[in-house]
Amino acid sequence: MSKFKPVCIGVYVISELPLTNRIPQLYCTSVPRVPQTEKENTSSVKMLTDEVSQIQEVRYCLKTLREQMATRQNNKFPANGYKVSVTLPTNPAIVTNCKIVGTESETNVRENSEDSAKVREVSKRLYAQLKESEKRHKEERDRMQAESDEFSRRLDEQSKHLQWVEGEAGERGQKVEELQRLLGGMELEGAVLRGKIATSEAELLQLRAAKEGVQEKKKRTEELEKELAVLKEKIHHLDDMLKSQQRKVRHMIEQLQNSRTVIQERERVIRDLEEKVAFLEAENTEMRDQIEYFLEGQKPASPPTKECKPTPQITYR
Repeated sequence: MSKFKPVCIGVYVISELPLTNRIPQLYCTSVPRVPQTEKENTSSVKMLTDEVSQIQEVRYCLKTLREQMATRQNNKFPANGYKVSVTLPTNPAIVTNCKIVGTESETNVRENSEDSAKVREVSKRLYAQLKESEKRHKEERDRMQAESDEFSRRLDEQSKHLQWVEGEAGERGQKVEELQRLLGGMELEGAVLRGKIATSEAELLQLRAAKEGVQEKKKRTEELEKELAVLKEKIHHLDDMLKSQQRKVRHMIEQLQNSRTVIQERERVIRDLEEKVAFLEAENTEMRDQIEYFLEGQKPASPPTKECKPTPQITYR
């Protein structure tokens, strides 16, 4: 039986087949690349040329292996590889290149495993950042919602108080109008009484100037004096009432002006609260949209776990 050197082509695991003639089994061992010496560096061009030809031979070897494996595709396959019958050349250059291919395959598997671990670590970190951002945004949204509710409550209170103040101002305005009408009537009545007093005084002066001792004139004089006293009393009373009503009117006007000032201040506060509520609602809506966009676009999917399969090995026995 021919002896074969161990070669590695880095494809599939080939197990021993139950054939009549014992077929050697190819075994792959990973051999690290030997570092170049200074003497080898001087002849690197020639080595590159040799390597190109060796790589072509390895490709031909792999192509032959694939063709032979394709002819066995209808057979049952074991769990650890494919059953094929292979005859490979034993050129030392091809064996060396096969070992290099196997080494590179193992390196790629290790790199893929490391990349998978890094991807999982990055995914965990991003997911933790996502949860932290969600928590922070939720707290901010709750705080802004509480502020919005507080401003809305204050806005309702201010609106109710403003309505009450407006009602009070309307009632006071009606009272002021009634008092002004009453004052106008009293002033008119006072003017009439003053006219009567002036007439009575003029007549009394005429009677006194006549100096006649007629009984009728004396009686008329007494009546005029009594009427004059009554009119003076009425005028004095009207003057007191007029002054009192004027004080009330001034007080009502001051209250009305104060109510209007309060109404203006309440309206300004209400406008400020409405602006704050609108700003908070807009900011809350914007934050909600950002969270939804962040959740839709940044939520990492569970990365698929890469199974690190052992390096394929082929052995001839």
